[in-house]
Amino acid sequence: MSPLPQIDDFDALISHARHCSHYLSRLLDAEPDWLGVLRAQHRLPADALLIARWLKELPASDEAGLARALRLLRKRVMLHLILRDLGGLCDLNEVMQAMTALAEISAQRAQQCCMDSLTAQFGQPLGADSKTPQQMLVIGMGKLGGGELNVSSDIDLIFVYPEEGETDGARSLSNHEFFSRLGRRIIALINDLTADGYVFRVDMRLRPYGDSGPLVMSFAALEEYLVAQGREWERYAWIKARVISPPQDRHSAELEQLVQPFVFRKYLDFGAVDSMRKLHAQIRAEVVRRERQDNIKLGPGGIREIEFIAQVFQLIRGGRDAQLRERPTCRVLQLLGEKGELQTDIVQRLEQSYGFLRRLEHRLQYLDDQQTQMLPEDDERRAIIARAMGYADYAGLLDVLSPLRAFVNSRFEAVFGNKQEQADDDLWREGMTGETLATALAALGYTDARAQADTLLQLRASNRYRQLPESSRLRMDSLLPAFIRLCATEANRDDALRRALMLLDAIARRASYLAFLAEYPQALPRLI
Repeated sequence: MSPLPQIDDFDALISHARHCSHYLSRLLDAEPDWLGVLRAQHRLPADALLIARWLKELPASDEAGLARALRLLRKRVMLHLILRDLGGLCDLNEVMQAMTALAEISAQRAQQCCMDSLTAQFGQPLGADSKTPQQMLVIGMGKLGGGELNVSSDIDLIFVYPEEGETDGARSLSNHEFFSRLGRRIIALINDLTADGYVFRVDMRLRPYGDSGPLVMSFAALEEYLVAQGREWERYAWIKARVISPPQDRHSAELEQLVQPFVFRKYLDFGAVDSMRKLHAQIRAEVVRRERQDNIKLGPGGIREIEFIAQVFQLIRGGRDAQLRERPTCRVLQLLGEKGELQTDIVQRLEQSYGFLRRLEHRLQYLDDQQTQMLPEDDERRAIIARAMGYADYAGLLDVLSPLRAFVNSRFEAVFGNKQEQADDDLWREGMTGETLATALAALGYTDARAQADTLLQLRASNRYRQLPESSRLRMDSLLPAFIRLCATEANRDDALRRALMLLDAIARRASYLAFLAEYPQALPRLI
């Protein structure tokens, strides 16, 4: 997994890049003048300043002009990155940060252009209470928020604004309608496929209520949604959320204060493990259904499993430890190593695995500028990808990739493996009779087995148990067999079980306590 050797000769570099990227080859055939630009500039690191400078060189006096300029800018950035990356002239961070900068600059310029046009028509949006000018905030989610965007990625956005109100023009609009129009025009400017291509595919499905929800939402409406209806998977989605446009807006800090209590709980949130386990199980089931085991993002041992390892610790401990609220995956892994949550050697291997998988992901996408993470099936493409990764053949690539994915998957299972899956259902099962349960308890050595069975069945039938939230009830279902078996090892097992049941009854309404015990059964003996 060592870095690729540099290709210093420009002609050799172009030849190699053409072989490994059909997309680059097509662009250079269509725009041969770009070859001279690449020859002159290919050693310049791609960063936000360079990308902004390139955009200034392109004519963009109106929305149509800006749409064309942004599409040409994307092609130029892609050519530059493909050449530098395949030639060993840059590292993974440069690629991810350059693509993130391209998305941010595109969103900022699109918002500024469309905002100026709409304000000229309808006036400035004002807050009903504050009477101050209002601005829509564009939130970058996922890898865009984390500064880790890949080269053929779509971008996940959410649009919010601080206050309801209306514009101060002669043709007044409500703030909601004004910002809805603004959002639609920004999306069109970036997303629409024209003769010049597109800038980024824009995905708005992470917004509250998804596709069925409003395109834009006020801070107050967002807060109400997160408090009343925010789902567990949305906490994961919001971890990397970051305002990308307008830059340095005064309302960004207010938005962060609004969202953070939803994402990061004040208590140690061990329930996050079970929630993310279920989310991953849904993803894995979809991978199997679509026969995508060779997907290096969503398949076993893929990029998503490394991200989940990092983010579950953020969800569990981020409410108490603000340092863990970092966005980039590798930075979070480093912090987990420094804090002793993960062993240092494990962190190093996870970082190396993440880097390898992300570089492979980029080479899969360089081939035809497609948003894919699937390993190729035909021999020709396999040979191209192997060469792009620095291997003599595809078998050599798999010799590294296969054990790497096995390691990642093993670490994922170490964190997310269901510790209660071996619990004996005969000790706590819906519909079981008192006689069946008493027999099972007697086999474990309980003297007063029939009375204990009656107590357990009464607990299962009680309103207190039935009215628990589903997540708490499922944890109770996993804890009861463990308590029963553990108490059976005590000298006075019947009294021990009675005390354990009293304890469970006392903490049943405390979801965080149940979550902790379910995920850390090694703590149970201390309670008996």
